[in-house]
Amino acid sequence: MRTEDLLLTWDPLGYGTGSYGPEFDEVMMALIDVDSPEQLTEIIRRTLLDAFDECPPESEIIEMAQRLFASSSCQL
Repeated sequence: MRTEDLLLTWDPLGYGTGSYGPEFDEVMMALIDVDSPEQLTEIIRRTLLDAFDECPPESEIIEMAQRLFASSSCQL
């Protein structure tokens, strides 16, 4: 699955898919600079907290960060 598609189908806070446009854009841009899924996990967590004052369980963020990182690495 394409990296962008992974994000577009993810609804981490239950607001409905498509509710995270600017936040997911930020995550996609971060993929250019991060060196590990751990860094991406922190960016996702911080982005969601800044925008919505909440975030999903850490395990869900870690899983998504790993999937996104692996997907973006495969596209290089």
